[in-house]
Amino acid sequence: MSMEAVGPGAVAPTPGDAMRRLRLDDDLAEDVEAAIPQALAEAEVFLDGKLYATAQAKADAQDLRGIVCTPDIIAAQLLLVDALVADNGEDAVETKRTRAFNMLRRHRNMGA
Repeated sequence: MSMEAVGPGAVAPTPGDAMRRLRLDDDLAEDVEAAIPQALAEAEVFLDGKLYATAQAKADAQDLRGIVCTPDIIAAQLLLVDALVADNGEDAVETKRTRAFNMLRRHRNMGA
């Protein structure tokens, strides 16, 4: 799975961007790096489609269920990373995961 930089052409946040945007302590860097593929996988499972960096990449893959990654999908993945690695209570984890999935919902494949 691609883990390019956040911005055009990204399907997941980089560890450095996640650390900066989530304002996490440096001692969590390895945990963040390990959590990013998990967050990407959770997002793709929820979306019921593979994420692509660009519309051209999706077209080249001929993937009818593919989804072009947008900034809000990256933000949802950051919430999932935060829920996985930050010092959260059970309620905070559930709130972050719910918000992430609410952000992803509008992109979700809904069909047969």
